[in-house]
Amino acid sequence: MAQTLWRFGRVILFGLVFLFVMGNFHEIGHTVIARVLGDGSAHYVLYQAKGQSTCLGCNLYDSSRLSDDANILVNFGGVFFTQLLCWSAVLLLARGSRRLEPWMPLTVIVITWSGDVILQLVQGLQIDVPAVLPRGPEISYTDYLAVIWFMRDRTGMSAMTLKQLLLVATVIYSGLLLLATRWALRRRRLGL
Repeated sequence: MAQTLWRFGRVILFGLVFLFVMGNFHEIGHTVIARVLGDGSAHYVLYQAKGQSTCLGCNLYDSSRLSDDANILVNFGGVFFTQLLCWSAVLLLARGSRRLEPWMPLTVIVITWSGDVILQLVQGLQIDVPAVLPRGPEISYTDYLAVIWFMRDRTGMSAMTLKQLLLVATVIYSGLLLLATRWALRRRRLGL
């Protein structure tokens, strides 16, 4: 009984620590992409409180310095970075290292998928897209809200159509991730 509790406890502890790491890695991803695309003012802060706005692990950049296409990439940057962690975990799971127990990469896969891909999708589907999105320095957006807004601004497509496209893309991506995870588990089990 005590051993079962310890196993469950370490999965929870590992998951909580990884969730903190993933959230910060996500925000650093936005900052890196913004800097690569030309906003030298982009920066990451672990904690900031300004007026009524408080953030824990936030990316701040000047969206007015970048084109709509670049802003789309910046706002996808966080999810892109966390999915690098996810696919690294798939490869580690497939490799079958004796020092790495299978629950560790599986926990990383589940957290990066549900805690970022799905969370971002739900936020993007629920939120109303404003007619005007403020641009300027020290701005931080809700990722998929900004993606939809900049894509609507860039393409003229309706917000509803863009939300449907994000949903379909997420379903396809999730299916590919599931297939890759099953492949990694099978490869590990067979010792390939």
